[in-house]
Amino acid sequence: MEPILIVEDDKDIQKLLSTCFEQEALPYSITSSGLEAVEKVKKSSPSLILLDIMLPDSDGIEICQQLRMLTSCPIIFLSCKNKDTDKVLGLSIGADDYVEKPFNISVLMARVRAHLRRNRILQKFQKQQTKQHIQFDNICINLHAREVYRDGKSIPLTAKEFDLLAFLAQHPNRVFSAEQLLDHVWGMNTLSEKRTVVVHISSLRKNIEENALQPRYILTVRGVGYKFAAF
Repeated sequence: MEPILIVEDDKDIQKLLSTCFEQEALPYSITSSGLEAVEKVKKSSPSLILLDIMLPDSDGIEICQQLRMLTSCPIIFLSCKNKDTDKVLGLSIGADDYVEKPFNISVLMARVRAHLRRNRILQKFQKQQTKQHIQFDNICINLHAREVYRDGKSIPLTAKEFDLLAFLAQHPNRVFSAEQLLDHVWGMNTLSEKRTVVVHISSLRKNIEENALQPRYILTVRGVGYKFAAF
């Protein structure tokens, strides 16, 4: 496992995390610099990143955006900002979790272990996928033939419904805002509005979910966007 990267300038928190990771036998490295964190990730992708949102040399939000372009590993924000708008912003730009300071170290470590475990499962799963097929339980997506099957039965989708489903399924468990989905699926210059995404999400649920009112795969993350739940 690659070392966990701790991006935090508070020496007390650095010491606390170091002690906990050593007790858990988890490899780690520490930096107080957001810019240095980016350079580290360019050389070797860590297994998880703990990222302070307020750094002395850079803004944590901007650093998170740069890191997300370099790695798909879990990113957990550590922040003294506790407003819902701050949490929504952090999650919408690529973070996987948001932990407020001061935090309970036992809870934080439980979250770290959970993200590491899920990421290991996801990486193993992705290695098993072919370039043409994506399989999630009873859902099979044939990217080459642009076909979708549930329990072996073909599900008719429109072109954009398929594109939206394929995009979400190719980035499992990652949350995308409606604006991001418009950019990725409909294109940067689209004249479509967020309502278009809502309508297509609703239609997809009716087609692929056993119960559209209690979806198993296409989930809404309140205040942030949508994700394809892989596990």
